[in-house]
Amino acid sequence: MSLFRKDVKNFIVPVVADLTQTVNGQQVLVQQYSTNTNGASAVSEGVEAYAQHTFDFGLGAQVNFTFNHTSAAAVTLGGANLGTSPLVGSAKTQWNASIFYEKHGILARISYNRRGQQVEGLVSGLNVYNDPYQQFDLNVAYNITPHIQLTGSIINLTKETQYAHLGSDTKDRFYSAQYTGRRFYAGVQWNF
Repeated sequence: MSLFRKDVKNFIVPVVADLTQTVNGQQVLVQQYSTNTNGASAVSEGVEAYAQHTFDFGLGAQVNFTFNHTSAAAVTLGGANLGTSPLVGSAKTQWNASIFYEKHGILARISYNRRGQQVEGLVSGLNVYNDPYQQFDLNVAYNITPHIQLTGSIINLTKETQYAHLGSDTKDRFYSAQYTGRRFYAGVQWNF
């Protein structure tokens, strides 16, 4: 288990906002202007715990949990205050767990990953929140010889979709959905 604290200065925040610009000496309102700007200083602090155990017959498990609290920082662009944002990309909770078997040239692992709500930037003064997301992955490998291994993976086994909304007061302001599908990989690895 470990405790952490990070002081972060000028972190990057993606923003979409209406912004007045000077074009050929005239003031022009640019709507839905998309750019990156900096958030002022923020703090990220929390705790991380990890455990793993493997039995003599090859079966094992591992789990990792992180709790992270970040402060909100002011976000400005061209002298205009756009709002506040926690550290972009951080989630309050994140954990993953795996059950695996590794013996006699066989490796099989099923993993579960879950990330809590995550901030991704500012749109018209509201934070973009990615909803909590979870995913199962499956990996297998078999050593045909000491030098040749067959591998296979299924990513996003349960076909999860990532959703995002605007603001922390409601999920009714839908912003986006991202679906990457279930992905299959197979291969042969040769070690020499």
